[in-house]
Amino acid sequence: MRKKSMRRLLAYAGRHSALLSMSFACMTVLGLTTAAYAYLMGPVLRFLISGAKDGIANAIGFLPPLARMGSTDALWLLPLLIVGIGAIKGLAYLGQFYTMGVFGQRIAGDLRRDLFARLCRLSPVQLSNSLSGDLLSRFSSDVAAVELAATYAVGSYVRDGLQILFLVAVALVLDWRITVAVLVMVPLAAAPVSRITQVFLRQSEEAQWQLGQIAGQVKEALGSVRAIEAFNAEDAALRHFEAEQTRYRVSMTRAAWARSAVPALMEILAALAITGTLGYAASHSVPPEHLVSLIAAVVLIYQPIKDLGRVGQFGIQAMVSGSRIFEVLDAADPVLEPTGARNLSPLRGAITLEHVSYSYGELPALVDLSLAIPVGKITALVGPSGGGKSTVISLLLGFDKPRAGSIRFDGVDLAEATLDSARKNFALVTQEALLFTESVLENIRVGRPSASLQAVKEAAKIADADDFIRALPRGYETRIGERGVTLSGGQRQRICIARAILSEAPILLLDEATSSLDPSGEHEVQQALSAALPGRTALIIAHRLWTVANADCIYVLEGGQVVERGTHMELLQAAGLYARLWTLQQDSPASRSRVA
Repeated sequence: MRKKSMRRLLAYAGRHSALLSMSFACMTVLGLTTAAYAYLMGPVLRFLISGAKDGIANAIGFLPPLARMGSTDALWLLPLLIVGIGAIKGLAYLGQFYTMGVFGQRIAGDLRRDLFARLCRLSPVQLSNSLSGDLLSRFSSDVAAVELAATYAVGSYVRDGLQILFLVAVALVLDWRITVAVLVMVPLAAAPVSRITQVFLRQSEEAQWQLGQIAGQVKEALGSVRAIEAFNAEDAALRHFEAEQTRYRVSMTRAAWARSAVPALMEILAALAITGTLGYAASHSVPPEHLVSLIAAVVLIYQPIKDLGRVGQFGIQAMVSGSRIFEVLDAADPVLEPTGARNLSPLRGAITLEHVSYSYGELPALVDLSLAIPVGKITALVGPSGGGKSTVISLLLGFDKPRAGSIRFDGVDLAEATLDSARKNFALVTQEALLFTESVLENIRVGRPSASLQAVKEAAKIADADDFIRALPRGYETRIGERGVTLSGGQRQRICIARAILSEAPILLLDEATSSLDPSGEHEVQQALSAALPGRTALIIAHRLWTVANADCIYVLEGGQVVERGTHMELLQAAGLYARLWTLQQDSPASRSRVA
């Protein structure tokens, strides 16, 4: 799974090959200039100590003019050469870090875009099984881990790998026997480093999962802060949070130990390598300038090896985070469009549910349900909670598919149609006003972004929303805040109704559109619906039966089945479940306080 995640992350990297090519060129220059430093270190030091020209000539014979130069001229030119190499190396570093920084940002941007697009396509049924805080953690910390690896780890792998290659080449040229003896120590570190890496990988996976749980708790607490404070549950909430925080801290502490062990091990190996080099030089005739250059090369070799061990942790974290990201991207759709799925035309006859059954896990929601929603009529679903009313809307919108039976649009099975064309038939208004942190204008335009301002205003007038919108500080351009917190419940719902009207969808789906409102707000919304419904096809779900008394057909659902069907008067005369619910509601305080 982790290797597959890494291959897929590399596929994202392939989208930006031009940046990688530019960075690779800069890293090649870095490797060459680092090798040049090591190569020149010994001759330059000998020249500065003794002024002997032969040391420079032997070491840098590939520059004949410099080899033939006098000591005085070399004294001026050597610093310029070193400064020149340093300037080239600095520019190469600048180019490499800039291009890799942009590369990391683009990888992260691609992942966030794909994650967001996938989440917008996932069924609400799937999302309800996930902690929203955990999903946010994948957007933030997991994508950030991949960006960190793309920015630093990828560059380090190539840059440090090239530096090691060039430095080994320099060391082999200077004395191949010492170089081979020193490099033998590198494989000795492979086994312990591998074990330490596995420990780090396991703890990183655990820590990332715990971080998602912590984010989920924070999100949950923010949404439930009134309940927490009202029941004096602050201490209990804090204890729950601290328990998750402790588990996260333990995982991160173990990961930190594993992360620190690799550079410590490489530091010991570097010290052993330098000691071995000095011991070999003491027992063999090694020119002093070669010895200095060899030591410089050995030190410079082990530095990128240590860096590779350090940034390798970034790569491991990226694999772990990539796996979590791809879990979301690969989430199976509960509803798959068949090959050759057809586009549905606007409804002309009726939507029919034929012997439909559905369950949430082992809990049945609909059992052999059959009903019809004719065009141009108002159809209502009522009944006790848990009867399956909202499940009908979920299936109509294609959020999931029936376990048995079929849903047909003018005789065409929904399972054979494209979801987009099916959903274009519907405009949804739910119990909770679904608004965005945008202007009133943009919220109404959600279903029809190209609509003119005049069309928006006409829809708002039908929804009885135009007057209060005009009274807002900036009218239709007023930003309404997160989830419409600056508006009353009735105002939020009327904006949602205006949105549904503007979308020009042939069917209105009203899922408890007034149940969360106070009597005054409910009255406002009912007036708006009274103006919007005539001549339209509508499916209304309601607990308050008086809101659907004028429906053309009312289905009474209980236990996922239709137990009664008829008009308001027919159902009252039948003296069944509907009549009992009506009597109970008429006697309730809420009914007596209702604003007519």
